[in-house]
Amino acid sequence: MSSFRLVPAVAMFVAIGATGAGLPLPALADSTVTVTFQPNNPWVQEVNTLSRFDDQHDYSVVVEGGKTLQINLVTRDPNVFFKVRNETQRKQLVDTYQTGATTWSAPPAAAGDTYLIHVYVQPDAMQRDEKAKYALQIGQYGESDMQPASTPVTFQPGNPWAQEAGTLDAQGSAHDYTVVVAAGKTLAVNLASNNPVVHFKVMDTATGQTLVDSATTHAASWSAPIAAAAELTVRVYADPAALPPGSRAGYTLQVGQYAQPQAQPATTGSASGPAAAGSTQR
Repeated sequence: MSSFRLVPAVAMFVAIGATGAGLPLPALADSTVTVTFQPNNPWVQEVNTLSRFDDQHDYSVVVEGGKTLQINLVTRDPNVFFKVRNETQRKQLVDTYQTGATTWSAPPAAAGDTYLIHVYVQPDAMQRDEKAKYALQIGQYGESDMQPASTPVTFQPGNPWAQEAGTLDAQGSAHDYTVVVAAGKTLAVNLASNNPVVHFKVMDTATGQTLVDSATTHAASWSAPIAAAAELTVRVYADPAALPPGSRAGYTLQVGQYAQPQAQPATTGSASGPAAAGSTQR
């Protein structure tokens, strides 16, 4: 009796299996996030969490030709890493599990290169209910994005010193100040900022020749005699990679020109600069 009932049951199972074999399997949803940039903003930030059972997230970004791809990973969990692969060239570029870095940039991209950024944790390093939060900052910028704003320096009668205050951020990581120096005068520059990523350089506006760069000299002040009348540019700048989205670096710039060496000007709050000087706001 039991064997009689088994035959149709088996037949029904085989029939269902045969029918199902002809159906396509359901496609898995693509969980890759496509990164898009807002107009006039070279940075995007993606925030998410990883866990032992959700241990990886992918981000796809198309970088315009000639622009630099910059990636910053911000997290308090040392087990979070990222890989970058150039999908267009099918080339693995970096794995921070091996390098230990939290920031990385690529050389200027070819037109329309697509990059896959893979953020991940080692599951075995995570506790069962542990969650690792991270912020992935993705930037693309070229020379046009780095073109600094420019302000002419003017001196009041009887005062050989002029003072300018400002802030830098990811969208404006440099500011130029142009100053016309008379022949035989000494030009002096003082820069005050609580943020160590802020530097200045002095350039001949006409030729582009750099006279001094404080990133190299590690000095906050500089002066030199100017033999012939010239227009010089004082550029206050920071590496864009050191200014992630949401952060600002304040500074105070003092520019002086005088006939012979004289005492430096009184610092009017220059150590701390303007209210936002050296601060980071998020």
